[in-house]
Amino acid sequence: MPRMLRARLLAFSVFAAFTVGCGAPPPPAPAKPVAPPPPKVAPPAAYVAPLVVDAIPEILAAGDPAAAVVRHCEGSLRAAEAARVRVVAAKGATETLAAWDDISLALRNTQDVGEFLAAVHPDAKVRDAAKTCGPTAEAFTTKLHADEAVRAALAAVPLAGLDAESTKLVTDALRDFKRNGAGLDAATKAKLATLNDAIAKKAQDFEQNLGDSTLSVDATPKELEGLPAAWLASHPVGANGKVRVTTNYPDAFPVFQYAKDRAFAKTLFTQFDNRAADKNVTLLEEILALRAEKAKLLGYPSWAAYVEEPRMAHDPARVHAFLDGIRKSVDARVKTELADIETERKGLKIPKDAPLYAADRTFYEDRIREGRFGVDSKLVSKYFEVGGVKRGILEITGDLFGLDFRPVKTATWATDVEPYEVVDRKTQQVLGRFYFDLHPREGKYKHAAVFGIRTTKTLEDPALGKPTRLLPIAAIVCNFPKSSKDSPGLMSHQEVTTFFHEFGHVLHHLLGTSRYATFGGTEVARDFVEAPSQMLEEWAWSAETLVRFAKHYETGEPIPLDLVRKMRAARSVGRGLTTQRQLFLATLDLTYHEGEPTKDSTALLKEVWAKTMPYAYLEGTHFQGTFGHLMGYDAGYYGYAWALAIARDLFSRFEKEGMMNPATAADYRAKVIGRGGSAEPDVLLKEFLGRPFNDAAFQAYLAERPAIVATPAAPATKLPTTGKDPAKKGPAKAH
Repeated sequence: MPRMLRARLLAFSVFAAFTVGCGAPPPPAPAKPVAPPPPKVAPPAAYVAPLVVDAIPEILAAGDPAAAVVRHCEGSLRAAEAARVRVVAAKGATETLAAWDDISLALRNTQDVGEFLAAVHPDAKVRDAAKTCGPTAEAFTTKLHADEAVRAALAAVPLAGLDAESTKLVTDALRDFKRNGAGLDAATKAKLATLNDAIAKKAQDFEQNLGDSTLSVDATPKELEGLPAAWLASHPVGANGKVRVTTNYPDAFPVFQYAKDRAFAKTLFTQFDNRAADKNVTLLEEILALRAEKAKLLGYPSWAAYVEEPRMAHDPARVHAFLDGIRKSVDARVKTELADIETERKGLKIPKDAPLYAADRTFYEDRIREGRFGVDSKLVSKYFEVGGVKRGILEITGDLFGLDFRPVKTATWATDVEPYEVVDRKTQQVLGRFYFDLHPREGKYKHAAVFGIRTTKTLEDPALGKPTRLLPIAAIVCNFPKSSKDSPGLMSHQEVTTFFHEFGHVLHHLLGTSRYATFGGTEVARDFVEAPSQMLEEWAWSAETLVRFAKHYETGEPIPLDLVRKMRAARSVGRGLTTQRQLFLATLDLTYHEGEPTKDSTALLKEVWAKTMPYAYLEGTHFQGTFGHLMGYDAGYYGYAWALAIARDLFSRFEKEGMMNPATAADYRAKVIGRGGSAEPDVLLKEFLGRPFNDAAFQAYLAERPAIVATPAAPATKLPTTGKDPAKKGPAKAH
């Protein structure tokens, strides 16, 4: 959230911060809110931290970081209130729009920092203090959209003569006033505010419950046969003769993929799909009811209709048509892949009538990759020590986009966090800062995501002498294995792909050139935001890039090109079933948010499962309580598949012109990720591709089948300089 950016764009707030990634990070859990600031109070002159310096080290260096984060958020809200006053008093379009955008920036400064520290700080006191920032910012946003004087000031801005970005700022703002109750009577607006507050706080509870839930199962060494040596080395046998295995991703996913004892994998998966279920199932049903009530209050037939209006899809009918098209494209393939799995099960003498569970998919796909294509995933991981992968990503993206990454000495919230600044290689201009927070620890967000800490905009303060940019700041937060002197942190290739994905969000956030903070970096349509990151995943599959950093952790030898060929030949193994799972998630999400809100989310889950999933439902589990995307990608999970279709089309130009072609990358930086949300995605795509977006590349991707490739007698490992991929016989093509 991916997340996967990665504060989150809450449906009721145009100003809510935005986090992206494979899994969207949780909103901060509710705590006692900071009292809203009094109206029309200008910020003190000394209040400059969010605009001039990185607020994170300032907060960390304070004697009382918990109090410091509250002061930061209170100051940001005072700045938002001062900007609100300026909107009403402004003379002319320039002043009005600058003040309106300053509200956006100030609210982002509140929510971004609060949400981030609530997700990563090791001190629970600081996390609790940070959780108060979001509710107060959301309350301010609700009150702002009820302010008729502000709406009237924006409506009075003449569009004639405005540049395209300014025009979009006005039209988007007026649209969002309507979406947030403009024109409603006072009593209805008050009801809307109550709904907004309840939805936000319950959503925070849901995600915090999930983040706090770590279940475990004790396993005998025999039950763990098949696990990689590095995993076993990091999980010693306890005094009771057993190994404690938790539901955290680095523990659980290898068990699902490698454990020969499928009964134990099922036991762990049962726990995995019951994380926080005791609290979250009820919470979810309450949230669904509140969302439906809000949508109807605003005149929308459903929450899905409300959510999708400002996105590329625009309405649920178009989303359903998109998903139906994918379903038809992969239906036959899913049947073939299930037959392949059944062949593997037969070889293991598993009865044909024995249930196949969702937890078994990666186990059998791994066997197929190794047995039919010679891809031993445990061997592959030996070429992906986490430090080497990190250096490789920096080197590749640096060369591609003309960037240097320099370590920065500054305060951090944990000893293994690494701050970097991004520098334009040609101009030596500092473009922004980001933090690597890559490894698990207690109290930390458990998935993978990029958190925005500060957005970017053009600063036009005359005191600065000339226009300059507000430097953006982000953090890439993951839970990858950590290297030590006793155990190398070896990543699966899937984790490497995730790393590239998340770093795509970092680049999108940091390389923005929009005039307004409202459109900075990843502030784009939610069903577009994953496209740049999904495209960057391709650099984790190309031999041209892999040979630059994939080195055996013991010998330092580069990954053999023969192995890369096999990996790519087997890449599409299970693609049908993987796509089917995305269809299930998107369908479940839409079903929860259309029609009357369900009072039995488990029964509805089973109904959708039976229609869309080819596996036996594991009775006693409550997946919906672990489905964190319902609190950030609500009615929008389809966006992952939607964005993948875009990503494949974007990649088609790199495919044609070269993976490491700096001219293509410069064009992409200028026309796509640099523009942020300043233009509609369709406009950005047409400018970069030279034609309207189409899904031909995506359909080809869905149709691609595993293919055995010949092994050369002596594969070369020298880095190519021709723009061609050494693991292919011709110019670089899709893989």
